[in-house]
Amino acid sequence: AVAVDSDFGLFDRAWCIAELAQASRMGMAQHLLLPSGSCLHGHQDHLKRLRVQEMQASRPEDVQFILSKIDDVDEFNQNLQTLIFDRNSGLLTLWKEMDTLQQMAQAGRILRWASTGSNKIWRALQDV
Repeated sequence: AVAVDSDFGLFDRAWCIAELAQASRMGMAQHLLLPSGSCLHGHQDHLKRLRVQEMQASRPEDVQFILSKIDDVDEFNQNLQTLIFDRNSGLLTLWKEMDTLQQMAQAGRILRWASTGSNKIWRALQDV
């Protein structure tokens, strides 16, 4: 499961994207945990413009390290778009195909977790 906060900051973090791409290459099943469908609709244009070379990390050398491991940046960016938008297996497609009850259950789990006051995961994602 890939937990995404309401500002979709995960998709701007170089390490997060590198880990999503690696999990996809390894054939690991992935699905999004989103606060709401409206959140998703509000960020689709941003997601379509994602480019790994524009992503951030706490340390600039981390971005350079990740980029140094990518043989073809344009191909990586295309594969990233496929990972997110593919009509058969993309992360967004899988979210959209959930029925309303499944989506509400996912959102409820995130809200319950967030209401405990534990922001460790969000802080960890921001620090990566």
